[in-house]
Amino acid sequence: MPPVPAVPTERICRPQSIVCTRRAPLLLLGLVAGLTAGAAPATADEVSAAREVLPPRIEDWLPRDWWVPVQAVGGRIDEDAYDDLVVLVERRTDAPDDPAFPRGSRGLFILFGDAVGGWRRGQLAAGLLPCVDCLSTLGGTIGSAVFDLEVSEDGLVEVGWLERGRLTKAVQLQIGWDQTHRALGLYSDDIRIIRPQGGRSHVRRDYRAGRMWVDGVPRPMPARFIPIEHVLAQQY
Repeated sequence: MPPVPAVPTERICRPQSIVCTRRAPLLLLGLVAGLTAGAAPATADEVSAAREVLPPRIEDWLPRDWWVPVQAVGGRIDEDAYDDLVVLVERRTDAPDDPAFPRGSRGLFILFGDAVGGWRRGQLAAGLLPCVDCLSTLGGTIGSAVFDLEVSEDGLVEVGWLERGRLTKAVQLQIGWDQTHRALGLYSDDIRIIRPQGGRSHVRRDYRAGRMWVDGVPRPMPARFIPIEHVLAQQY
């Protein structure tokens, strides 16, 4: 029986600036053009919509010399009706005050949207993705090894990566909002391993339902809530 990995204890935004593709920027330009042309002042609803274009400044929440935003996706991932952001961040310099995550470490940083077009700090899941040096270059760039980061229509954060070393490993995680704990947690993980000699293994775990399958065979597992801050790529 193959070993089971340890249990962890649409909008594309531009890198760095984290400016999402929303309709609001066009509205904001229209409002500015209207005011400069002497048009009637904007209504309260128009002003509220225009405020939605303001991009978050990641350095307002994270030390910029520690974590640099690389990519972001948007969607509704908590219990309210406002769009949120999932930001892929990377440590590009050494941080002696935070030695647990050396240069090259990657993680996810969450920003929750609010009713007035602002942002509320969510979790920082440092180390949730493998460090840059650990990823296969595959197509010639480190980024090509991170094959999936998106927010599904039903509000799940889906992140996955592929790495090659002594063996080839593909990992996919589903992260979602937990109403009881009022926080984001790991819903499920899926690990596929291909060994050089031709052996394969596949493990899938559903933490909410308390179910696990090893190469298609169900095995017992207790249900549990795992905060995303406790999920580390190195545990896979």
